[in-house]
Amino acid sequence: MYLKCVMRRPRAVVGLATLFPAVILIGCSDLPSPTDASLLAPSASAALSKGGSDHAGAIVAHDACDPATFNAALNDPTACMKEGHTAFQDFIGELVATQTARAWRFNPLQATTHAGENLLAQNVGGETHTFTPVHQFGGGFIADLNGISGNPVPAPECLNFPALDFVASGEKSLISGAALAAVAVNGVAKVECCIHPWMRAEVRIK
Repeated sequence: MYLKCVMRRPRAVVGLATLFPAVILIGCSDLPSPTDASLLAPSASAALSKGGSDHAGAIVAHDACDPATFNAALNDPTACMKEGHTAFQDFIGELVATQTARAWRFNPLQATTHAGENLLAQNVGGETHTFTPVHQFGGGFIADLNGISGNPVPAPECLNFPALDFVASGEKSLISGAALAAVAVNGVAKVECCIHPWMRAEVRIK
């Protein structure tokens, strides 16, 4: 199964000190479906099938997408699966104005784990998110969101589609201790969403 990614590119219009984005439809390449079981790393799938207890802590993804406007704008009835209060146009407008959408965030921003331990990745938002360990924070795989969020250079890990773990609304996965250790610098690993690259957290490994 494949997910057709359709985003809208904002064109900022400044007037009376207010930024009003106009949007034009563009397309992007087919990406793996977030519901495809093959996207879960084997260790994550195995642990979650046992109840998800093989982890030391958690990073939780939040967002506030409004299903009616997000699903219409993205031409996908499953783009936003939970009631939120932010319309798609307002989401784009906030990104254009501030390079972030505050309701789209990881919590906590700083987590702690022990060497070799996994972290739970939990998505309580309405959109799909990734929890991708990266060497350095950067952009994701959607060029338009990279541009308006001030992250023009993608993190290389976000372009490695076969390795990305797409976590759908209401779902859980695991961030492996090995993956965190592989990107850690001075005992700190970075984790970001490769769809919404301003969603970031740091994990201190003891």
